[in-house]
Amino acid sequence: MTLKKMRFFWQNWFDTATVTASSEVADYPVEQLQNRWKKVDWRSEATYSGGEWIQAVFTIPRAIQGFVLENMNLTTGATVTLTGDGNNIFTIAPTAEMVAEKRIVVVLASATPSYQTWLLSINDVGNPDAYLSASRIYLGPVFESDDHGSPWTRVRESGSEVSYSDGGQASAVKRPKFWIYDLPITILGQSDADAFAAIDDECGIDTPLWVCRDTTAGVASTVYGSFLVHTPFPSIISGALWETSLRFREEL
Repeated sequence: MTLKKMRFFWQNWFDTATVTASSEVADYPVEQLQNRWKKVDWRSEATYSGGEWIQAVFTIPRAIQGFVLENMNLTTGATVTLTGDGNNIFTIAPTAEMVAEKRIVVVLASATPSYQTWLLSINDVGNPDAYLSASRIYLGPVFESDDHGSPWTRVRESGSEVSYSDGGQASAVKRPKFWIYDLPITILGQSDADAFAAIDDECGIDTPLWVCRDTTAGVASTVYGSFLVHTPFPSIISGALWETSLRFREEL
C-alpha cells in the first residue's frame, strides 16, 4: 500500500486582516476575499494597466507557511509575488494545472518571520478577461500529517430540496451538487493526534479550510470546504498508534 501525506491550511490570518486593493469594481469589493463563499469574488477594474495588488494588514505580526489563491482567473503568463513588510517571500508563474483548477497553492519549506503588512502583487497583461479576479486568499500555517494508508472516498451530493403539498404534488428548489470526502486515518502518532484536535478546535464544522488529500499530487488534490462532523479525538489502537476519521464537504 502506498502511503500518502496530507496538508491542512487551517488557520487563515487573511480573514482577520484589514484588506485593501489597487482597484475594485463596486459590486466586487476586495472585502469579498474574506467571504467564505468561493463564488463571491473580488474583481479589479476593467481598465487595469497590467498590474494589481492586494494588501493585508494585521493587528499584530504574523508568520505564514502556506498561501492559497482560490477561484482565480489568471493565465500562465501571469506573475504572482508575495511580500511581508517589503521582504520577498516568493514569485511564481501559474502552471497550466493551476490555471485549469483556478487555484494557486504555495507551501514554504518553513514558516516565515512574523510580518505585519503582507502584499500580493499580480501582473497578467495578457488576461483575456481584461480584469483580475479571485474569491479567497489563505495566509497562515500549514499542518502536514504523517503517512496514512487509507484512500479517500468521495460521493456526489445534491443541495436540492423537494417538498410536497397536502395533495402530494412535488415542488423543488434546485441547487448545485457538491462532493463529500471521507477518510479513516489509522496511522497516527501523538503529535498528529494533538494537531487534529487543534484543527477541530479552530475550525469545527463552521469554519472552512483547505485540505490537500495527497502531497505528491498537484493542486487538483486540494479541496476548499468544511468538516461535516467534528473530527473525533483520535483513539489509541496500541502504543503510539491512533485512529480517527474525517468527513469533509466541498464549499461552493
